Amino acid sequence: MTEIIYVGQCGKSQANFQVRVRVGTIPLFRQAELLAIQEACLWASKTNQQIKVWAHVGYSGNEAADVLVKKATQEEIPTYIPAPRNHIKSLLQKESIIRWQKERDNGETGRSDHNALPEVKTTPTPWQRPEIMFVMGHGPFPTYLKIFNIRRSDSCGCGNLGNPLHYATCCLFTTSYHLTKPSADVEPLWWKRIMNNNNSRAKIRKLIHFIAENETLLFLKDGDNN
Repeated sequence: MTEIIYVGQCGKSQANFQVRVRVGTIPLFRQAELLAIQEACLWASKTNQQIKVWAHVGYSGNEAADVLVKKATQEEIPTYIPAPRNHIKSLLQKESIIRWQKERDNGETGRSDHNALPEVKTTPTPWQRPEIMFVMGHGPFPTYLKIFNIRRSDSCGCGNLGNPLHYATCCLFTTSYHLTKPSADVEPLWWKRIMNNNNSRAKIRKLIHFIAENETLLFLKDGDNN
């Protein structure tokens, strides 16, 4: 413990007052000690009396706390403090989202939906079923149907690869529903922009409905298993 004497003057009479304080050496208690000093100084300035403030000396519990805290700071003793359940739940959720985001960014599949939704989140996206089918590529597209051997060919009726981007930008049979075709370097940004645009999403819904109703026109005949 270190003893400090504070000397000052009070009021118009310039009356002197003195505060004698013993200050502990542990930083964790400085705020409490400073608050005690402040209150003592205010009281002394009003009453013009000499007072003494003893922060920890003489109190076995406080002195034992000083010793333990000092020991912990010097020896790096691990301390376990119980946390509220909601706090732990929040930390786990944040860590899960961070890991989920890393896996999504470094994944090799699902790149189109990653382009449209680059950031993971726990709240649902307000897309309708046709829009989800378009972004995921899980719909009436030859490239998807071939995976399950529903079609023998993954080509469109015009001869090109029958994927969502083809039908939405350059297929000869779907010109009424075309969106501006992106260049390869801006394709990730293109996915994000069209899925954030209400007019583009409305056109995509009409496109999916048109493809589903006109499979005989849009798919190659030799792609049918029947």
